[in-house]
Amino acid sequence: MLRELCCVILLIVQRDTESTRVIGGWRTVVLGQDVDLFCRLIETDGELEQITWQKSTLEETQNHNFMVINPNGVTKFISPNGLTGRVQFIGNPSENLGSIRITAVRLLDEGTFTCIFSVFPSGAYNTEIRLTVLVPPVVSVTVDVAPVIGENEVVLSTCVAAGAKPQAEVTWKTGEFGSLLRTVTNSTQHTNGTTTVLSHLLGVPTKAANQQQVQCVVNQSALVTEKTYNYSINIHYPPQSVNITLSEASKATVFLCVADSNPHPNYTWSRVVQPWPGSSVRAEGDKLHLLSLSSELNGLYVCQASNPYGRATGSLYVHTSSGNFAWQEYWHSWHTYKTHMRLRNVL
Repeated sequence: MLRELCCVILLIVQRDTESTRVIGGWRTVVLGQDVDLFCRLIETDGELEQITWQKSTLEETQNHNFMVINPNGVTKFISPNGLTGRVQFIGNPSENLGSIRITAVRLLDEGTFTCIFSVFPSGAYNTEIRLTVLVPPVVSVTVDVAPVIGENEVVLSTCVAAGAKPQAEVTWKTGEFGSLLRTVTNSTQHTNGTTTVLSHLLGVPTKAANQQQVQCVVNQSALVTEKTYNYSINIHYPPQSVNITLSEASKATVFLCVADSNPHPNYTWSRVVQPWPGSSVRAEGDKLHLLSLSSELNGLYVCQASNPYGRATGSLYVHTSSGNFAWQEYWHSWHTYKTHMRLRNVL
């Protein structure tokens, strides 16, 4: 009878030892946020001697202690540990709870954290907690070199999703204009584990493409929802035509020179054959001010609009006699091009 009782007691002790364990769970956090690493010792009647935290991270790959908690809750930090000022004990030794909180998580904090409970008389129990850090992308939509009107396919815009972990997914919304475009996407992986994605939108740079609206759409697990970035395609072209009109907004006699170009042109006024009529006329940018309606104003005036890609001109004929004033937009039929094609190789 005594032998059977001893066997039963031994079996109970063995079952208790095997069931004692530390529970926890892997965590994922977005760069810059706070994270709680949970761990708890369960199924034990032993006496807690201390709780020890170890880590092996991207910053310090060799596993080592960085924090010790005594049964009375007194915490000791082991320096240097890369977490100075950013880690705190949020557990309760009397409840065998050893959780910690890391604030303002960095990418270098990614790695394995080990929570160890030292129990008398049974020994040490631990669990490993894998911490994964997500890095949201830094997104921009731009173009390195403004495309110039032409017949060859070039990069119209580039969407960059930089420094993301994991890699971001980049797509385009182009509407009806999309049938004339195609995309080329490539990526670069960095030594810190992040990836930069470049998605190029290619097409033929025409005047019709100028100011077309497109959208870059970025998806990535660190983002709560997908992000959409609007972009207006910007095509450069020389002045296409010049129109000269009488400004109705001014009480004085002011002519306005208007040219369609991108970028906005510079305007230059001149007088054909005859010298400039002194103080009777003043030219200011795209405006020609007739300050006194006298016969000395009579003649042909030329407005030239120019930008880095070419120029176009329009002419104005002015005639005054016996107090009468007449003008005519005489011609604006010619322009020259100085179009510089810029081509980029896209992998």
